[in-house]
This record gives sequence, C-alpha cells and structure tokens, in this order.
Amino acid sequence: MIINLVLIALITVCILLILIAWYIASIIIKQPREVRPQDWATHNLHPELIKFRASDGIELSGAFISGSSKATIIMLHGYGHSKTQLLPQACFLNQAGFNVFLFDFRASGESAGEYITFGEEEQKDLVGAVHYLHSRKDIDHSRIGIFGFSMGGSVALLKSGELKEIKAVVVDSSYGEFHSLIESNFKQYLGGMPFFPLGHLVLYIIKVRTGAYFGNIRPLESISSLKDKPLLVIHGLQDKTVPVWDAIKIHASAHGPAELMLVQGAGHNTTYSSAGEKYVKKILGFFKTYLSEI
Repeated sequence: MIINLVLIALITVCILLILIAWYIASIIIKQPREVRPQDWATHNLHPELIKFRASDGIELSGAFISGSSKATIIMLHGYGHSKTQLLPQACFLNQAGFNVFLFDFRASGESAGEYITFGEEEQKDLVGAVHYLHSRKDIDHSRIGIFGFSMGGSVALLKSGELKEIKAVVVDSSYGEFHSLIESNFKQYLGGMPFFPLGHLVLYIIKVRTGAYFGNIRPLESISSLKDKPLLVIHGLQDKTVPVWDAIKIHASAHGPAELMLVQGAGHNTTYSSAGEKYVKKILGFFKTYLSEI
C-alpha cells in the first residue's frame, strides 16, 4: 500500500514537472508579437514595405529605407521585439546617408513562423535578407554592414562570416553562448531555482517542439569565421540579462579589426539612451570607415 502511494506521488510529481516545463518552454519560444506600424510616422520615416523569404522559404516582413548613399545597413532586432524596435538607430543611420534594411525574424512581428529559436533558425532569415538585397539594383552589394541587437547581434556573429557580402559588423548587448545565458536567467527569474532538473527538461521540450538545440548557439565560437571583417562590440556595464563579460570575450576573440564600447549606466539594450551622441558618433564612424566614406 505504501509503495503504491509513493509511486502515485512520484508519477504525479513527474506529470506536474512536465506540465510546468511545457508551459515555460511555450513562453520562451512563443512571445507575443510586437507590431507597431504607427512608429514609422513617429520617427518621420517612410519605408518601402516588402515581403521576402528566408533561405528555408518562410515569408518575412521587411522594410527598406533609402538613403543618399549606396551603402546599406541590415538591422537585426532582439528577442520578443520586431523591426520597429530599431527605429531610433535607423533614423541616425539613414540621416547619415545609409540605406537601412530592417525585417522581423521568424515568429516575430509580422513575419510567418511559429517558434523563436534564439539564432539557430534565425540565421536562415539573415541569409534570405542578404539574398533579397542582391535583387536590388539601387544599392552597392559590396558595401553592406550589419547591426544586431541582443539576439540579433548573436545571429550576426553566427552567420556573417559565411556571407561574403557583409563587410562590417556591429553587435549591441549580444550573448556569446546561449546555454549558459539561459541557465543564469532561469535561476534569476525563477527565484534561484536550480537549473536541474526543470531547466534541462525545458530545453529538451524546446528541442522536440522546434528541432533547435540551444547547445549549438555559440556565437563566440563563430567569431573566427569573421576572419578580417571589422567588428564593433557595444555593451552596457549594468546589463543584468547578458553579462558584460560576454562582450569582453567576443571582442577578445576577433581576428580582424575590433573595437569595444562599454557604456556606464546602461542595462540590456539601453546603450543608446545612456550614451547618446557618443553612441551615434561611434557607430557612424565605424560604418563610414569600413563601408567607405559617404
């Protein structure tokens, strides 16, 4: 009788654990979609709204803002956001003459797709974006830079080395290795709960549902593929989501020209609001240097 009760209790605990893990996994891979079309008018921007496809065929929503130059910056948004997250930065880039190409990653904003995978599948979106730019006759295909935020920056690090069209890379608030990041954030947001066993179960469920293995998301190991491509790494010293140590390691791993900008008082993705004009000058100077003067 006692053995039966113990077995029932164990089975009940296991079922509850699976249900909780499924719920947490769902929150992680399916964020509410951020769609803010009114923000274009707020920033006095008049983009060409387009649809294009990722390299695996998923339809993505993009926006192209023409500049006075033929140099183009691809902007990659962060987790849980959309292309309109980047409009403040898009404004100063466009005012400086750059074309700006923004798009929603799969499962974000107005793009198709069911799951967010923190860079594993989003790399295919970046490949599709570069292929789309190849179809345009109004840009210089040899002068393309990339500017990624948080998850978007990590996608840039993972894939830019394989894309010969990308000539310069800027990443802001980006992680170097995802598994350790999710482990530390898991403990932070669940009141110090140990990662094992619930965290491991969450990752397993995510792999089953999406096919993505988060252990493969190691932007730090992909930096060598950038070779001599210039890299600018920006990070907030008070970032509680992605440790500043990630930025330091990313910068130290670069093989080509590399710059590091650490912003006092800035948290996750708040480097622009904290650094202001210094942030603008740093980024414009970097892109003008490596995409040629405009």
